[in-house]
Amino acid sequence: MNRREPCRERDVEPVKPLNPAAMERAVITLERAFASDPMFTWMFPDPRQRSRSLRLFLRVPLQYGLRYGHVTESNGGMAVAIWLPPGQEITASGMIRCGILSIPFSVGVRPFVRFAGADDIMGKFHKRFVPEPHWYLLIVGVDPELQGRGLGSALVKEGLARADESNCPCYLDTSEERNLAFYRREGFAVVGTAPLGKGGPPGWAMRRNAQR
Repeated sequence: MNRREPCRERDVEPVKPLNPAAMERAVITLERAFASDPMFTWMFPDPRQRSRSLRLFLRVPLQYGLRYGHVTESNGGMAVAIWLPPGQEITASGMIRCGILSIPFSVGVRPFVRFAGADDIMGKFHKRFVPEPHWYLLIVGVDPELQGRGLGSALVKEGLARADESNCPCYLDTSEERNLAFYRREGFAVVGTAPLGKGGPPGWAMRRNAQR
């Protein structure tokens, strides 16, 4: 997330569950938030196609979160977070139900192959560094118009409070190096890093122990 403006608490509306009716606004938010993310610019190098591809691609994890996890938002869906609770892993059957099989046809086989390879690399870190029940911060994104005002931090803190109440650690991964300092301030530490594929950017795995 690009924090270009000072945090203004009055701009941060309360965090609440995402209403499925606000799905389209959430998709647009994530597409705009991740338009310059290193992994997605590697997956979708053509900027003319990236916006459409991101909207199609990011709809899948949103659907997954609504079905199997917790999706929270603020400011009318212009800030969104997807969490998976302890014991809820990402499964092939769940991804199929959420539309993953259409992705190679809608965004192209090459981007999908790159994603699958990167997902395999980070998935191994995920299993290695958090083998116990944990909360997984799958995605957090804020529309660029509202970045730098504390919305992303509010979403993360809300989820971390839930994790601390259940005495469970948290895990996330990112390919955006500038996010590392942000997550470290929230108690996460880097536990692993690796290239996401041939010619791909590095990915970082981060873990946060419960704080009670």
